[in-house]
Amino acid sequence: MFDINNYLEKLDCPNCRKKNYKIIKESNYTDIKNLNDLIKIYKSSGDELLIDQLVKCSDCNFQYLNPRIKSEIIYNSYIENEDETHVLQDRLRYKTFKKSIKKIIKFLKISNIKNKKFLDIGSASGICLKAIKDLGFQEEGYEPSNWMVNYGKKNYGVNLKNGSIIDVKIDNKYDLISLWDVLEHVTDLNGTLAKIKTLSKDNTILIVNVPDIDSAVCKIMKTKWPFYLNVHLYYFNKNTIESVFNKYNYSLVKHFSHWQFLELGYVAKRAKKYFKFFSFLEKTICFLKLSSLPVPYNVGQTTFIFKKNNE
Repeated sequence: MFDINNYLEKLDCPNCRKKNYKIIKESNYTDIKNLNDLIKIYKSSGDELLIDQLVKCSDCNFQYLNPRIKSEIIYNSYIENEDETHVLQDRLRYKTFKKSIKKIIKFLKISNIKNKKFLDIGSASGICLKAIKDLGFQEEGYEPSNWMVNYGKKNYGVNLKNGSIIDVKIDNKYDLISLWDVLEHVTDLNGTLAKIKTLSKDNTILIVNVPDIDSAVCKIMKTKWPFYLNVHLYYFNKNTIESVFNKYNYSLVKHFSHWQFLELGYVAKRAKKYFKFFSFLEKTICFLKLSSLPVPYNVGQTTFIFKKNNE
């Protein structure tokens, strides 16, 4: 008989390593009947609603899933992930990434771009790498999904490799490192940050985009906030993400709302899971032939820019 407890792992607070916490949302595994059900919900663009227990550390207020599904199950499902729907929005993701990175270049007054090495972790199809490459950087990216890596190499001609940050050679050093909607997915938060530190030069720029639990949208939508997903293992705000990176000698330079361009029909399709009104809206959009209309949206996504301190 299937027992979910055989597939769970408990952990201390990933930020302060303390054990005490209070429960924010209890787990609900009623629809999980076997191991295959678990594997299906863990994919990089997954939109399965949160079923694991969400807790808040009693000492540092960091929010994370505990207990959660075992790390090897999560990562293996990422390796096997194939997502043709995700890549259909790459045209607009390219527009978003290019605009965001140009904004960062301008703010930080980054020069001599052609000699800068830019590492992207969790690159999905590699469309962000294409934006990085087209802006003149020396791009390199890692993505666990075999299907995504093959797609990116074939369609975008970028330097995209199979694996995670663990697979990046430690003697490599980068001028910029980015994790776009990735940090909340990694199974070993501190291992990831420690590896980032080893790959950094003095003054390396780190770009981290995550859903922000202190955003106005999250506070308004509460439990219906669309980023309460089972694939999101951690829930950050400005205080906790700054605390996490300070331990690895990174200082926060700036943060701002991240506005993503996607097709109107795609946004409506995903939103109908939370609000019935969007089912009607999706049909109306389709009837009016507006499904492919590009629209900017933000439901709490926030970009944090950190700089590595001199040792």
